[in-house]
Amino acid sequence: MKKLMLCAVSVLAMFTLVACGVTPEEPANNKHKDSTKVVKDDTVKNQEVKLTKKVRGTELTVEHIKQTIIKKKKHLELQFSLTNHSSTDQGVGANDFRIEADDSKTYRIDGTKVNFGDVIAPHETLTGSAYFVIPEKTKSINIVYQPEEKMEAAWNINLE
Repeated sequence: MKKLMLCAVSVLAMFTLVACGVTPEEPANNKHKDSTKVVKDDTVKNQEVKLTKKVRGTELTVEHIKQTIIKKKKHLELQFSLTNHSSTDQGVGANDFRIEADDSKTYRIDGTKVNFGDVIAPHETLTGSAYFVIPEKTKSINIVYQPEEKMEAAWNINLE
């Protein structure tokens, strides 16, 4: 009985070790192709825009757009400058903005990045970035500011 039990445990251990073995890696020449693809994907374009709108006593300015192509997606970093000209605190965040692309779809902020958001004291300025991911082929966008139910400002921008 002990021998039978020992054989069963040995066979079970053998199957377990074989099943958990290391899988062979791909040939080295495929790794070279991947690294070439990464270099091609990380295309960065910078665009100065300086477009300003005034909403409820706050001056909203889109100052700069940084475009990076990663895995056939266009990653946008929109740099904002927000100045509170009113006499009360104003809360503004990246989540108040969205992008309407030329493909008729709406894109919200990329929540995996650190987007701006804070309360702006009277006569103070907040600067920060909002991040979006849109299709690579997108040529023009509308940046929409809609903190509540109603759209309050929009910028039409042609991407370079």
